[in-house]
Amino acid sequence: MKIYVETCGKKTTLGYRELAEAMWFKEKNGKELEISHVGNDETLQENFFLTLKIDKWLNDSRWKLIKNPIENEDIEIEALREKDVIELGSKHITILTVDKRALYILAIKLAKDLGGRISEDGLESWQSVEMFEKKHKDILCLTYDEANELSLKEVVTMLAEEEPWEY
Repeated sequence: MKIYVETCGKKTTLGYRELAEAMWFKEKNGKELEISHVGNDETLQENFFLTLKIDKWLNDSRWKLIKNPIENEDIEIEALREKDVIELGSKHITILTVDKRALYILAIKLAKDLGGRISEDGLESWQSVEMFEKKHKDILCLTYDEANELSLKEVVTMLAEEEPWEY
């Protein structure tokens, strides 16, 4: 799944931990959010490069029983060369609700910070943050726990179809 955000020639002021906590949660049951990441505030703010992944099994033990590659979803941020656009993406075309919610929140946070618009169709058309939020309100209105519960059901039948490689 890929989403694009205009940067309008700006750099973000957001930090990786701030984004992760918005995408998933800050603290749950007295325990801090467990994530894996490649990159840090500097790589995000200077180069628009970051990979985030919630360690689902460390935040909910039921995920330890799951044996589907789709449950280990990385969410990546990468600048597109020669364009004032960043690509937000996952490894799979169809992703779990908990990851989709996180990706949508990431797109909204970055678009608001950068004053940009959002594209979901490979840069063909652009929509405002408000239109994007309205379009995806059914997922954005879910709490992390609600999205996690749905995902635990989805993962049983969802196939892991990877995004095609771009050269």
